[in-house]
Amino acid sequence: MSSERSSLSHAGSTRRPALAGAAAVFGWVGVAAGVIAAAITLTLTASVLLGITLRSMSIDNSWTYDLDNFALIWLAFVGAAYTGYRGSHVTSGISLEHLFGRGAIVLALLRFVLVAGFLAVFVYSGWTQFHSSWMFNEKTLDIAQWPVWVAKLALPVGGAAWLAAEIHKLLALLAGSAPASTEPAD
Repeated sequence: MSSERSSLSHAGSTRRPALAGAAAVFGWVGVAAGVIAAAITLTLTASVLLGITLRSMSIDNSWTYDLDNFALIWLAFVGAAYTGYRGSHVTSGISLEHLFGRGAIVLALLRFVLVAGFLAVFVYSGWTQFHSSWMFNEKTLDIAQWPVWVAKLALPVGGAAWLAAEIHKLLALLAGSAPASTEPAD
């Protein structure tokens, strides 16, 4: 959505190069999330097709079901981080931040504090779930017995990547340049 693009900045000029450099560093996390999400999408597609093929030949494929679930969980959280980086999440920012001229920076900061606060709690909660699953050696109930912590690790990783994407957008805004990832493609 190009409507999420910040109209608060002067496109093409960077007033604060240090902030722009920091924004670029955090931006790499968003790019990495996109690459990982693409790889997981290919893995999920191959796993579903393999599962269908094995099922049609009456071969036990319970492991593909687990792989499908784990890949879908990872895709949801890493994909959320990537859409956050691209500015494609629907937030109150698209309705409020563009209504106010100079006061929009205050709304952008308020939005960042609320989203970052939520994501910090989310990352902490996800980490505790992952750690608990790791410590108790939780496994799936089927014959493959996949470690459940692999799926639960997606929560803190995806949340942290999304938080990095939000930091990237805020630093780019404060630097006076719109994040390159949210520029319209045309």
